[in-house]
Amino acid sequence: MRTIAILAAALTLGLGAGYAWSALSSPTAEAATHHRKATIALPASPEEQPEALDGEWAARAADQPAPAPAGPATAAPATDSSVYYAGCNEVRAAGKAPLHAGDPGYRIGMDGDGDGVACEPYKAGR
Repeated sequence: MRTIAILAAALTLGLGAGYAWSALSSPTAEAATHHRKATIALPASPEEQPEALDGEWAARAADQPAPAPAGPATAAPATDSSVYYAGCNEVRAAGKAPLHAGDPGYRIGMDGDGDGVACEPYKAGR
């Protein structure tokens, strides 16, 4: 009987000491408060909105003046008019991006910056 009383007392004291230790060693409510930093919304990646990028390139092409006609030495080679892509999404789906001036399917409407390369990969910071 004495052994059971000793075990019960040890169990009670052990539980009480464990609770007290956890209460004393846990951080205070003030220290546990996390301050959130302000976050900004990130723009969608090109993979999430490829149609929007096609429209952006087309708008840029419409805003820029037409390039001066080039002389015969610098004229772009004739393109194959049998290949037509409605937009850069189709070019990417066909695995042909980027298109260079003279490539089948190239047209100035898909070359937003007029540098002779259409459906260029999107680069952040431009």
